[in-house]
Amino acid sequence: MMVDLRELAMRMQWRRGLRAAIAVAGAMLVCEAFGRPFGWAALGAFEAILVDNGGPYRSRLNTILTVLAGGAFAGILGSLVGMLLHTGASLLEVALAALATGVACFAITFARVATQPLASTSVIILVLYFAGLGSSQTTLAGGAVNAALFVAGGMGAAAISLVLWPLDPFRPARRSVAHTYALLAAATGKIAAVQATGERGPLEEHDWKRQIRMHLEEARIALGKTAARAPARTHRARNLTVLLETADMLFARAMRLNELTEIADEAGRARLYATTAWLSEAENAIAHALEQKPADSGSSFSRHGSHRVQFLMRRAIPDATEGHDVPAHLADEERDARQELEIAFEAIRAIWSGVDRTGAARKEARIEAIPAAAEDSIVERIRADFSFGSIMLRHALRMGIVGVVDVALLHELHLAHGFWLAMTSIIVLQPSGSGTMRRGLQRVGGTIAGGMLAALLAALVHNRAGIIVVITVCAGLTLASFAVDYGIYAFFLTPTFVLMSLPYLRDWRYASVRVITTILGALVAVLAMRFLWPEQEEHELSNLLHAGALADAAYLRAVLRFWKTPAKDSRARLELERRMLAPARRACGLASNAAEETLDRLLLEPSFSRRAGSSTEHALAFTTYLRRLAQTVTTLAALVHPDDESCCDEARVEALAARLEALPGDARRSLEAVPSFEPTNVQDVVELQMKRMERQVLVLERAATAMTGRDTTIAR
Repeated sequence: MMVDLRELAMRMQWRRGLRAAIAVAGAMLVCEAFGRPFGWAALGAFEAILVDNGGPYRSRLNTILTVLAGGAFAGILGSLVGMLLHTGASLLEVALAALATGVACFAITFARVATQPLASTSVIILVLYFAGLGSSQTTLAGGAVNAALFVAGGMGAAAISLVLWPLDPFRPARRSVAHTYALLAAATGKIAAVQATGERGPLEEHDWKRQIRMHLEEARIALGKTAARAPARTHRARNLTVLLETADMLFARAMRLNELTEIADEAGRARLYATTAWLSEAENAIAHALEQKPADSGSSFSRHGSHRVQFLMRRAIPDATEGHDVPAHLADEERDARQELEIAFEAIRAIWSGVDRTGAARKEARIEAIPAAAEDSIVERIRADFSFGSIMLRHALRMGIVGVVDVALLHELHLAHGFWLAMTSIIVLQPSGSGTMRRGLQRVGGTIAGGMLAALLAALVHNRAGIIVVITVCAGLTLASFAVDYGIYAFFLTPTFVLMSLPYLRDWRYASVRVITTILGALVAVLAMRFLWPEQEEHELSNLLHAGALADAAYLRAVLRFWKTPAKDSRARLELERRMLAPARRACGLASNAAEETLDRLLLEPSFSRRAGSSTEHALAFTTYLRRLAQTVTTLAALVHPDDESCCDEARVEALAARLEALPGDARRSLEAVPSFEPTNVQDVVELQMKRMERQVLVLERAATAMTGRDTTIAR
């Protein structure tokens, strides 16, 4: 048990918890000094820290302002609706209150599709609506006062997080890029480590590709949201972009080197391991230099610096060779990797020195960002999701109905402080059935245990000063555990809010109200997911697998276009790869990530809609081979040169792309047995990759057929 507690303590976000404790304590002390109730001000401080998940200042501020503005408006609206639920309210008044609540729940939930800040805060805004609904001051004036206190507490917390807690604006983006290089170094190093253990074959684990792609996207988002108006910030943003896109190119290179391990002979494998070890060390040096400012301000990465001497000047440049064997392709890979390292080293030096190279030297290291898909407008995003086929629209409708049911229950059961029931319902209810079950179990378990602690604390603390101290400590522990474990978060959250809204001192029975309403609210959420358009993860997974197959097909066609585009030299070819192949490769990675995340949820999380069967096993094989195929395509793209049209049959590639587009629906080919793959049977590396790719597509077809129930066997 001590080991578990020690591990938990290491995972807790103590800095975030400390910010929450300071912000909540400050809000309560200011209210005490002016003789005002501190509940709403403390709530504003708490929620502002809760939604501040780090990252660029601009995105953090936008999210905090969204929850404060939306929460204040929702609190006032809830207070106005609460006027209809007075003692002795007529049936018409209750119906109007329920209808208004349902509309508010639907609108606020569906607004998640509009912007990222709303997606992050919509549930909290609904919590504020029900807090206003259950407030003792259900008037316009009372709601406005509560909203003002809420905003004041939140602004104080924002000042603590963004102003009094100084951070490097580019630190989140820089460290995110650093983490990407660290993952790259670890993955590339594992290829080299195979030689040390005496094993053969490529790195088989596919999770490293998923993790690197995920961190590449996180770094891209963090960098895109970081303000860069001042010249120094523009300079840093430009060089971080250079490093990010270079990491994407090195990621593709790692996949190709991993692929070559399977077809290389002993001599070629030894050389390949030496190359991957060298590349891993260089990537690790980049990661360390980005994680923390070097003592020499990056001068070791300059033209005659120690890192450049170690990784570039002392290492012989491989000779260019003709042919399609492993040594020839390995030499090409290493020469291209050297150019990418030169670009990365110069960007590191420029970030920490604050000076870019000028003239021809700067032009030599010029790099452009990988093109990304254009972002839809808010209206386009809303229009795209305003269909019953949209998961988010169904979820918003479900939330609206739950809001109506909650108001009806509050009126019929005459529950004191019953707004906690509604809060629990909208917090527990998730877009997926398995997510709702998991969140409900964690919420109820944490609340029951936390309710016992809250009752004990309420009985022991005799004065308001003690209450403030206990709330401060509990708020800090709540936010410190938020991203660690939801059950632990619910455990600390319960005494925080029970004591924050305590009617009078030493009312230990008040905690039982929280426990009872939480159980009822979780039950409402689970029943809603069970009977109101229950989401079938299997159907969502099928759509995502089809999207993954389409992405791989598009990647194959991008490779065909890449082969047909002439390039003057290796540098021009690298630029073509960056412009033509990198976006398609990125789309493959994102599609595979989405499918694997849904499959993980299907396999690991509890669900009341789970159907027994082996389809998930075949789906696992399908996602695995989607990634393997993308890796093979990445390798094949680099093996064929535009001036060597005879080395690859474009018709075979086009046929494979057409077969992929039919998956995972009706496979077009007969399901013959999957042939065994023997790389020693063929000497040409390009032909080896073509045969491997054809085999992988055939395995995908068999997996697709097995998922639809037409076949019960699949290649292992």
